[in-house]
Amino acid sequence: MRRFAIKGVWRLPRRLGLTVVLVAVVALATACSRPTPGIPRVWPGQSLSPNAQVRQGDTLQLTIRATNDSTNHVTGAAGSVRTYTTYPAGLRLLDFTSSDVGMLPPNDQDRAWVQEIDTTNRVVAVSFGPVGAGQQKTVTLTFAVDAPAGADLSFNTMLAWTNTVPDTFECKDIDCTPPPELTGAALASDPQVQGYVTDHPQEVQALLRSYEGGGGGLANAVAVSVSNRNETTTAPTAALLIGTPAPGGIRTTARAAFTPNEPVMLWYNLPDGRAVWINRTDALDDGSLNWLLDTADWNAIPADATSIVAHGQYSGVEARYVFNR
Repeated sequence: MRRFAIKGVWRLPRRLGLTVVLVAVVALATACSRPTPGIPRVWPGQSLSPNAQVRQGDTLQLTIRATNDSTNHVTGAAGSVRTYTTYPAGLRLLDFTSSDVGMLPPNDQDRAWVQEIDTTNRVVAVSFGPVGAGQQKTVTLTFAVDAPAGADLSFNTMLAWTNTVPDTFECKDIDCTPPPELTGAALASDPQVQGYVTDHPQEVQALLRSYEGGGGGLANAVAVSVSNRNETTTAPTAALLIGTPAPGGIRTTARAAFTPNEPVMLWYNLPDGRAVWINRTDALDDGSLNWLLDTADWNAIPADATSIVAHGQYSGVEARYVFNR
């Protein structure tokens, strides 16, 4: 068997064989692709004003936000950004405005506009146009409230977007390193920044994480009740933050009031008005919060602290835990 194997092998000259192997490896490398770094993720959020209750005959405003969290100004722009908002019976859409008013001329194709009002299914489709890296656009819908007292008015918004660059790039070398124009390194003119990128390639690449291309997500659900009483507020929508003793600290939970998976910032408030940062966590898939405040962080909160606040970065929702001391 050994003799047959040796006779059956076609041997290349050593130098030529090495060349063929290298060519094959490079060919494989250039044939593969990698996700494009820094492509956008657009987060939806929405809020009501007033957000506690309204009366029949009042007007109610729903503000929808689209926030692009990409920091790469080369690959991070979102192309077509659209929202689809369901609204309840007993409302009539009166007016629409957006953050593009005064920023872009009325005939600009990139300006946000109401694409469709489906009164049968009670859906308002809004085109935000493009949303650049790090940019937030808002639209505000104004409704007339015809619903009687006792009605609950709830709104749900879905957002979808497309990318302005391909989701992947073709490898040009064995390491499959993204070209500078994709990583954003070409934009870093500060020599200290360039030095940091050179010294910390893995950390920088981790920061330039890529998302799964164009996609979509749900905003935080919002609702308001119709009442005969004249009580109103435009304060941030609040949820109850519940603290429960658990192994290792205090388990803090809140209802599904946040935008699913959005970053949530946590701080505590002091009597003099100062807010002291604690940590950051993420909302769960359903928009709820379940986070363990470890024993060390809990014990570090001063005795005169008045409350703990969890603030949704894109929904604007706040959940509060009030100390009773």
